[in-house]
Amino acid sequence: MDRFTAFNLIFFPAAGGAATLAAWGAWRRGWALPLVCTLGGVLLFWGGLMAAVGKYFSIWQSSPDPPDEAFSDGASLVFVLLVGWVPGVVLIGTSFAVSRWLYLRRTRGESA
Repeated sequence: MDRFTAFNLIFFPAAGGAATLAAWGAWRRGWALPLVCTLGGVLLFWGGLMAAVGKYFSIWQSSPDPPDEAFSDGASLVFVLLVGWVPGVVLIGTSFAVSRWLYLRRTRGESA
């Protein structure tokens, strides 16, 4: 399997699931369940990103005659571990905000 395909097969389902979880949480009443869903979405995104990058390098390193860059680039794994939650917050926060806006618009429209 190609390393880019492996990355995509792990990352995009995790990102889609995380955005869906946050959007679903935005349609719930109160604040506890939406907060838990949003935080869960960020963790799912972050975990999917870490797993995808790990699999990417694993396949690259196990390829026949891998280049030296396949083994010397541990910085990207550490970078994803330390800062990978930032794009998760942006994506999941946007998904939550748009869904919450639609939910509030719908509920206010029904009562008027």
